[in-house]
Amino acid sequence: MDMRQAVFRLSVMAVLSLLCMTQAVASVSYFEQQIHKSDLETQELETYKPELEGILAKVQPTVPDILSAGEWFRYEVSYGFFTLGWVEVSILSDTVYNGRVHHHLLTRMISNDRLPLIGYERDEFHTLFYVNEEGLPVSSLFWKDNVDEEELDEIVYRFDRETEQVFYKEEDETTGELSLVEPATAGHIVFVYSRLFAGGGANTELPVYVSKKLGYLDFDHSSATEMRAYEAFEEPIVTYKTNGRTVDIVGPFGFSGRFAAFFAQDDLRIPLEARVKMFLGSAVVKLIEYRKGNSGQTIRQGME
Repeated sequence: MDMRQAVFRLSVMAVLSLLCMTQAVASVSYFEQQIHKSDLETQELETYKPELEGILAKVQPTVPDILSAGEWFRYEVSYGFFTLGWVEVSILSDTVYNGRVHHHLLTRMISNDRLPLIGYERDEFHTLFYVNEEGLPVSSLFWKDNVDEEELDEIVYRFDRETEQVFYKEEDETTGELSLVEPATAGHIVFVYSRLFAGGGANTELPVYVSKKLGYLDFDHSSATEMRAYEAFEEPIVTYKTNGRTVDIVGPFGFSGRFAAFFAQDDLRIPLEARVKMFLGSAVVKLIEYRKGNSGQTIRQGME
């Protein structure tokens, strides 16, 4: 993996979990952001304004609540004055995998190719998941397509609950297996998981399989609120803050360190922002566009 890929991949994993981990780029002038048109938008979408009334949505959302909203997100990833790229997140149509109906989370990453040390990168991350008896999203299959280099299934994590094993293939072509710890994920599904607890005042822990090993994300979901402004909404909105840290997760495709994330104080706990303090400032992921009513199509055969 070259340096520009490593830089962008760090920002990729940050947004998938609404955490943020990235590296500094060299000193270059600030470029005007360029929003790339997404072919995820398969139909006209409804612009959404959070409904914040009275005591303001204290009941935690469920996974079905989130899935039924048909959301589409666009985030900007920045480090200091530099815009590193943009991230689009969408829930696609349900699909059958290994005989069971699964939900499909897609995240598309596009780098800011006007920054010479990053260049053009386009990666797509997929997770097929279902909701377990505790109401938590659990992964059955995660894979990454390196679209700009035409490397499909560059990374694959398959969660086999019959054998209680996690089978993986990493981008260096190595394969292996790990013991499965529930609720098992490959990190990507944190985008849904974190919303279930945001603002609830609880502490939670999530097992995450990345970089050929098992690690954990520890969350402190504060019930305190603050007003914050975002480009996606016309007026400042009330938010909840979640603080967290990674445990035994290191490397270019994982997380490392402490993080903070902000969620809207609405019925869906919309993921708004993520921050990580670096040795030279902070890496920031911010929501710049949000819509409801999105739909998509996907078919994925089971992998043996």
